[in-house]
Amino acid sequence: MLAKFFVPALLSAMAVAAPTSVEERDIEARSLDINAFLAKIVSIFPVNVAVKDICGALGEGEKLLADYFDLSINQDRQGCSDVSLIFARGTCDPGNVGALVGPPVFQAVQAALGSKSLSVQGVPYPASVDGYLNADSAAGQTMANLVKSTLAACPKTKIVLSGYSQGGYAVHNAANDLGSDMGKVSAVVVFGDPMSHTAVSNIDQNKVKIICHDGDDICNQGFLILPQHITYAIDAGTAASFIASHV
Repeated sequence: MLAKFFVPALLSAMAVAAPTSVEERDIEARSLDINAFLAKIVSIFPVNVAVKDICGALGEGEKLLADYFDLSINQDRQGCSDVSLIFARGTCDPGNVGALVGPPVFQAVQAALGSKSLSVQGVPYPASVDGYLNADSAAGQTMANLVKSTLAACPKTKIVLSGYSQGGYAVHNAANDLGSDMGKVSAVVVFGDPMSHTAVSNIDQNKVKIICHDGDDICNQGFLILPQHITYAIDAGTAASFIASHV
């Protein structure tokens, strides 16, 4: 039923930006007018809805976004690269990176890095409503383990931690779990962070960027999904510039 609301907007957005042919569709910098795209999504996306009531709509809507714009909702690092970005998706986002925030950010980071190579690893965790409501810490341990395994396999890579929404809990908890090993992390970026008023631990705060839109209820550990919370792709360029300056 949700499809009838999303399809007209997606078709309209496709007229603005058609995907290009690339070798690796996951992190290539295609020409996508993400601002126009998300503005259209906001006009028809369910908003002012409690987190517990929006899971199905988010999942189905993001899969449609991924299909229409040829975006991968899964990222699993292959080999070593100059920069390794470990990303924790938000509540009910499909795959292991979702579609609303992760893919546009990955594309922007790759463009900002120029000749440097980028690999992305999504954090595999349920990203359930209960996980958000209970601030589940398990994803943080998983993320911390991914940092350690990535550095063990690729000791010269620069590690970047990032998360969206509930994924912010994962980033904060991973930082706690890593302890002094956070010194090996080059940059941290969190979008729509439910722990925005708490510093990411064990790292120089100059390496941390928390991006929260004014009025985003989730940034205050709230429970409402408002338009401000589903438009963080707009900040992909800002995040990418910050990351590139630290790696």
